[in-house]
Amino acid sequence: MNFKQTFLFLSAQSYRIVNETTNEVTNEGISLRYLTTDKLDPVVDEDAINRGTKVAGGQKVVKVALPINKLDKCKEFPALYEATLKFSVVGDRQMLQVTDIDYIGLVRLTVDKPKAS
Repeated sequence: MNFKQTFLFLSAQSYRIVNETTNEVTNEGISLRYLTTDKLDPVVDEDAINRGTKVAGGQKVVKVALPINKLDKCKEFPALYEATLKFSVVGDRQMLQVTDIDYIGLVRLTVDKPKAS
């Protein structure tokens, strides 16, 4: 079952793995790093703090690989993309995979400066 969700993609880099003996391309794709959100609101993990963690918050960066034939979909970064996701089973674990992306728009970050007191 596929579904779609908007994420903030931070970067993309193509890669190519070549067998040194045969010069055959054994793997080729695009490595993407993204946040599993489309907002950058402050996040605090209250459960972790309640368990004794001194600092727990922010967004975790996720890495995914897409096939090289999706290269034309990688417009610019950082940007919002609508990601097509699917669940797949690997061994005895379910994994969420990004199978496609569609560009929404460029993201520009600004800094909120503290007000003078």
